[in-house]
Amino acid sequence: MVRQCKEAMKRAIVDGTELIELQFPPGGLELASGDLEGNVECNLTTERLRGICDGFRELGMAEKTRVLFPDPTETRLALTGSSPTPDGIRAPEQSETRAMFGDWVGRVDYLDDPSFMSVSGLDKILGTKKSIAERMGADDAAFVVAYPSANISELANTRDLYEDAVRGSGRPLVVCNGEMERTRSNYYPPFWNAGEMGPLREFARKFEGVYVIYNFKGSNPAVLFRVYPEPWQVLRRRRDGSLERVATFEKFESVKAVALEILPTHP
Repeated sequence: MVRQCKEAMKRAIVDGTELIELQFPPGGLELASGDLEGNVECNLTTERLRGICDGFRELGMAEKTRVLFPDPTETRLALTGSSPTPDGIRAPEQSETRAMFGDWVGRVDYLDDPSFMSVSGLDKILGTKKSIAERMGADDAAFVVAYPSANISELANTRDLYEDAVRGSGRPLVVCNGEMERTRSNYYPPFWNAGEMGPLREFARKFEGVYVIYNFKGSNPAVLFRVYPEPWQVLRRRRDGSLERVATFEKFESVKAVALEILPTHP
């Protein structure tokens, strides 16, 4: 999965793709988002992302690629790992945070230092919000944002990064496991932070799904799969463990459309 994702990302970057979406289940190919505890999924995403980021080294861009985690704590964990527990009892292996980016030759940063003002959006309303672009380097060659999905300010800062530092610059912005489909769809109630959600929804719809694995569970499971530059595919998981391709298409509409329009016609 990591190798395939890395190669797809490299092809998209070489082709000049500006907004790149990587979305996959970090815990296993048959899992869905939420199957594992939140911090475990984040740890596993960081581990997978480190391998994917080797693609920037292969493109000669690693030293000028800035990887951004949601906040300073997540950034520190990616660089140094978790500290020993106070009681000396080792945490379960799957929940342990390793310093996956401790050897990263590029820059490691954060999206937001959360506060009541930033999480609520009051800093933007009051005009006190500072653009994340002020912390970026003019010589940054690429930006990678890791799982900006815990609160609206993370994705809002990702959008600000695009608007103020990426758009039209020729520098790619890669978002890994940002749960962008939630923003594109009506997952969030229409009254929920309505002023922010409109622009964020349009922003999320601009992304190219470069590597996507979305599992549909139930009695007749399926997989939505795309590896750039190939078409999107819908595959049924059969009882013998095999995968049967039942549909392909060039333009992706939504996961909801796949569930309601494609899957019922291909049992």
